[in-house]
Amino acid sequence: MPDPANEPAGCIVDSTRKELLHRWQEAEEAARPVRFALAQATRMATEITLGRATATTIHDLELLGQELSVVEPEAAAILNHALFEFRSEWERHAAEGVCTAGVCFVRRAAPCSLACPAGINIPGFLAHIGRGQYDEALQLIAEENPLPHICGLVCPAPCEDACLRRATGAALFIRPLKAVAAKNSSSYWTPEKKPTTGKRVAVVGSGPSGLTLAYCLAAKGHQVEIFEEREKAGGMMRYGIPRYRLPAAVLDGEIEHMKSLGIVLHTGYEVKSATEFRDRGFDATYLAVGLQLSKSIGVEGEDLPFVIGGMDFLGDVGAGNNPRVGPRVIVVGGGNSAVDAVMTAMRQGAEHVYWVYRRRRSNMPASPHEISMCLAEGAELLELWVPERILPDHKMLFKRNPMATEEEIRASGSELILEADHILAGIGQESELSLLAGSKVESKKGQIVVDQATLATAEPGIFAGGDIAHGASTVVAAIMAGKKAAESIDAYLMGDKASRQPAWLAKSALPLVQIGAEQRSTKRRPPMPELDAKTRNVTYEQIELGYSEADAQQEAGRCLRCDLCIGCGMCELVCSETGAEALRMVETASGRLIFDDFTRPISRCIGCGACAAVCPTGAIRVEDKDGQRSTIITGTVVRTQPLQLCAACHKPLNPEVQNEAIRGRLANDGEMPTICSSCKRIKSALAIMEMDPMEASVARSVK
Repeated sequence: MPDPANEPAGCIVDSTRKELLHRWQEAEEAARPVRFALAQATRMATEITLGRATATTIHDLELLGQELSVVEPEAAAILNHALFEFRSEWERHAAEGVCTAGVCFVRRAAPCSLACPAGINIPGFLAHIGRGQYDEALQLIAEENPLPHICGLVCPAPCEDACLRRATGAALFIRPLKAVAAKNSSSYWTPEKKPTTGKRVAVVGSGPSGLTLAYCLAAKGHQVEIFEEREKAGGMMRYGIPRYRLPAAVLDGEIEHMKSLGIVLHTGYEVKSATEFRDRGFDATYLAVGLQLSKSIGVEGEDLPFVIGGMDFLGDVGAGNNPRVGPRVIVVGGGNSAVDAVMTAMRQGAEHVYWVYRRRRSNMPASPHEISMCLAEGAELLELWVPERILPDHKMLFKRNPMATEEEIRASGSELILEADHILAGIGQESELSLLAGSKVESKKGQIVVDQATLATAEPGIFAGGDIAHGASTVVAAIMAGKKAAESIDAYLMGDKASRQPAWLAKSALPLVQIGAEQRSTKRRPPMPELDAKTRNVTYEQIELGYSEADAQQEAGRCLRCDLCIGCGMCELVCSETGAEALRMVETASGRLIFDDFTRPISRCIGCGACAAVCPTGAIRVEDKDGQRSTIITGTVVRTQPLQLCAACHKPLNPEVQNEAIRGRLANDGEMPTICSSCKRIKSALAIMEMDPMEASVARSVK
């Protein structure tokens, strides 16, 4: 490992802490003096990075460096050199709480919440689900995301990619737990509506971005009207996402809930100009028209009548027009629209679907799980084939991608000809921007140009967001854009500055889930029940059957509560100092420590409470009740053990194993009776009283 003292960038204090930690981790089998010295030095360095240093911490660390040089010279050299060469930085950390590199003193938030585009308090709503509190869970979700049930079914869940559980097992299955909260809640949460402002806002498009903006601005007291060109509201949620993923009842239900805030919805309304609403008395306009058109394949013959745009096909199905395809269908593309086109084609008459992608399966932007779902339903995936041209006799020619290996070329050639009744182009979406004519709103590469901070266009009073401004993305990304634009438009209308942080940043930690150590340590998520792949491809019934309450509570209980446990490692270090070695954390790829083995302390914890004493967030606590001491880590009791009674007054003292550890360290023969500090003082006082005056005077002076 590199010497942190020679690193040109970063924080010298934090890098020294990391190096000492790694040395301690590698010394698992080292002699007790080595473990103790490394643990103590690492803990003290960690205290400095957390802003918990005392006036003597650096001096104490220097003395420890001298002791460490006897038992672990290499680690001592790193520590001593860092302290000597960068003394001012250590002192700045300890005395002023200032880190020049900006690395230390920053409270680490839960990675899942940071990754959520909507800014949901994920550990919080999981805690409520784990406790069976669905109303409270739904409120926490809906405070940041007005489409909780929809996102519980279709969100790509970037929060799961960020989940620290992935370091040792499966990430929490967060996405479907939102749907559980929505299904089991007694009612939908609605924000308190502010007094009417008299301001009018027009929203063009009723997809997730437009709906979210309308909902947020209506709650702020503005009069909001949505103008939707199609027959029904929902945008791509209705005309792009198939019903086997998002049932119409769920979509309609959440739209109706949003309208309860007073939003006026006009359907079948074609907007001719982006500026037309200004002439009708609206104070601001939000363009959320999405990407309505299918991208072309870009080859000869794509204008033949049996070649259909993927989004056009999905939109036709979503509108209830029941277009039939097949029995042989080719789908070109590897993204989400291609996945939906493949599975929808089977439900619209295709008996065999050739799914052709120009690169490898591992390069597909679509969800790996959804790719597997397509294949399970019978689609044939052909990788590394690039579209060449389409022939009038219902044939399509492909050539090999240069990425193909010689073995692959020998096995299946360098050209491929497929016959099909229909060809679906599932390679993406494009915009239709004729409404911008005559305005100052600019577009570039098919997207509206906006200020990235405010989503304002070059035309005063007109804002834009969602896919039309940022490219094809996800429902939750569109929700984020709607929230952002709502803050900007509200500031524009009211003359304020837009500044808002997710609610979870200002809230204290929520109640913990009481769950057993074995269950909490489970590495795997409960399987999601689904319709049988062999029979579901002829129906639009929802594929995912959803978690039961029991499975949802079990999965929510696996949350490590990274909002509370910040991964500083202080607990395992002080536990090592005591000699118990009951706690072990795992270092993730990002360098953050997680505590995920709640079973190790069952046989090792001595109940001393040192871990709770050093924990900077209260994630660990020790509870004495009914003659028992329980050590509790983020809600899970990791060990309960009986308290030994005072031999004099019979009040509870420490667990026997703790006393044994103390006697072992003091080389006590165990014959001395256990007695509490109060009784010791009384016993000493009585002994002094029995002495003659001279002896008592000497005894008092010694005390």
